[in-house]
Amino acid sequence: MQNSLPKFDVVLLGIGHTNAHVLRMWRMEPIPNARLTCVSNFSVATYSGMLPGVLAGQYPRERMEIDLVRFCAAVGARLIVGEATGLNLADRELLLDGRPAIPFDVLSVGVGSMPRQLEDVGGDALLLVKPMQSFLERLEQKLREVHARRRGETLRIAIVGGGAGGIEIAFCLPARLRQMFGDVASELTIVSGGQQVVGGVRDKTARLVRRELERRGVRLRLGARVTRVSGEQLVFENGGTLDADLILWATDAVAPPVLARLQLPTDDRGFLLTHRTLQTVAGAPIFAVGDSGTITGESLPKAGVYAVREGPVLWENIQRSLAGQPLIPYRPQRRFMKLLNTGDGRAIGEYRGLAFHNQWLWRLKNRIDGRFVDMYQNYEPMAFAEPMSDESPTMRCAGCGGKVAATVLQLGGHQAGARHCGRMADGE
Repeated sequence: MQNSLPKFDVVLLGIGHTNAHVLRMWRMEPIPNARLTCVSNFSVATYSGMLPGVLAGQYPRERMEIDLVRFCAAVGARLIVGEATGLNLADRELLLDGRPAIPFDVLSVGVGSMPRQLEDVGGDALLLVKPMQSFLERLEQKLREVHARRRGETLRIAIVGGGAGGIEIAFCLPARLRQMFGDVASELTIVSGGQQVVGGVRDKTARLVRRELERRGVRLRLGARVTRVSGEQLVFENGGTLDADLILWATDAVAPPVLARLQLPTDDRGFLLTHRTLQTVAGAPIFAVGDSGTITGESLPKAGVYAVREGPVLWENIQRSLAGQPLIPYRPQRRFMKLLNTGDGRAIGEYRGLAFHNQWLWRLKNRIDGRFVDMYQNYEPMAFAEPMSDESPTMRCAGCGGKVAATVLQLGGHQAGARHCGRMADGE
C-alpha cells in the first residue's frame, strides 16, 4: 500500500483496447510514485470482436465484457464513471460533469468512435449499434416491440453500413431472432453507399462474403446513400426508399462529441491529430489512441487491430513522458489477417492475398479473441510480500513480464517487456 501522496497522476479517458493494455501492465508493475485514474461512461468495457458471436449465441454476453470496477480494483487504480466535459490545459486538468476536475501529468484519450449520423433522422425504427455496452438491451427491447406489433408477419430489418461490422451483424442476427422468437420470418437488407460489400478487402474476399449473404437470402442495396430516415423508411439520395421495421445503424466511424469538447487539434472527421508517438500535436502530455486518434500523414482505417498494437507503445511513452525522455514512434503494420464471423461455426478470412471460408478460421478467431479477453477478465489482485518503492531492486511483476529479467523492465527499458505482452494481446 502506498503511504504517501503520488508524485505523478496518470489518467485514462475511456478504456478501449489501447488504454486497457496500460491497466494490465500497471497491474503487473505499477509506475513508481504514480497514481492511475480511469474515467469511463460505463462500468463495463465491451470487446467488439465478440459481439457478433454473442448475437449468434456462440458466447454468453459476459464473455465479451470486462468488469471495470473489479479490474480497476485488482490493478489498484481509481475508476470514475462519468462524462468528460473538457480540458484545463493550463492546470493540466480533465473536467468532468458534476464532479471535481482530475489533475493529470499524462492523459491518454481512448474513447473510440461512433457511427456517422444524419441530421434529418426521425422515428422509432432507428437503432445505433454504439455504444456497444448497451446495444444488446436496446436491440432486444426493439425486437420485442417490432415482433409484438407485426405478429405473424415478416420482420423487415435494414442494416445501414456495408463494412465488417454491418456484415457480421447480418450473418449473426438471424440466430438471435430464432433464439428469441423461434421460427420467425425475417427479411434482412444491407444498405451501403459503396459499390462493394466490406471495403478494404481483396475482390475474392468480397465475393466470398457476397456469395454467403446471397445464399442466406440477405438483400443488398449497394450504391445507395441514405439522406433521411423518416419513421420506418429510409430515403436515398436518388429518391428511392426502403421500408423497415428496424433500422440498425452501423455506418463509417466518426468522432464522438467528447473529442470536440477537449478543444485539441482534429482531422476533418473530428478525431484528435497526433504525432507518430501517439501524442497530440498540441504539444501537451496527452495521447490519443485507438479510433480516437489520427496520426498525421497516415490514412489508417478505424480498426481494433491498430488499437491493440498501439498498447505497448502507449505504455512505453507514458513512462518516458513522466521521466522526461524522448518518445518512441508507433509503426502500424501494413498487413494483418482479417476475420469475419459468419455465425455458423465458420469464418471468412483474408491474409496475404488468400481468402477462405471454413471452420478452421472460426476456431482461430475464437482462440485469438478468447486469449485477448482472458487477459482482462482476471480480477484477482496481484499479491506481494511487502510494499514496493522506486528504490526497491525486487521486480514487481508476476505476469508475462516474469519471463524477462528485472533490469529490462526498469523505467527507460520497458519496451522489450511491453513488446512481449503486445504479442500476446494479438494472439501471436
